[in-house]
Amino acid sequence: MIYNYYKILGVERNATVSQIKLAYRRKAKLYHPDVNASASAHDYFTILNTANDTLCDEKKRRRYDLKLEYEQFRTTTAATQKEQPHRDPAYRRNPEREQAQPKEDEKDFEPSRPLFKFFLFSIMFIGMLCVFIPSLAVYHNAINFGVLILLLPGFFMIRDVAKSILLSE
Repeated sequence: MIYNYYKILGVERNATVSQIKLAYRRKAKLYHPDVNASASAHDYFTILNTANDTLCDEKKRRRYDLKLEYEQFRTTTAATQKEQPHRDPAYRRNPEREQAQPKEDEKDFEPSRPLFKFFLFSIMFIGMLCVFIPSLAVYHNAINFGVLILLLPGFFMIRDVAKSILLSE
């Protein structure tokens, strides 16, 4: 929710800067925390200061007017629009179906143990290939020693798979 600075200061939207300053001074005399002892006077006075700063600067005022128009448009259109049903019946809302509880006999997907272990070991094998092939190429002087940085993903794959195997048991 955006504050309506024009209503707070009690001026029209087409008010001049001098009219805004005059309205600010009147309100500031009433709601200054040194004059007004109420608990909300300080908060209201900070809102007054913000309203005065915003409406006296032309750039800020234009930006604020756009925000205010958008907020008014958004609230009026949201209040007047009602939800249109979808033309395809399959997409229409069904409150009974939305509130239906999942059946207790249905379980989440759980992979089989042998398949899971096969998957982990195949990833470990790929990781070992990622380590073995570049190191063999460096040994035979086929590639530069600096290429050994390519071994890191293989080591990480082996490490992560080993962790997964140990945690799954």
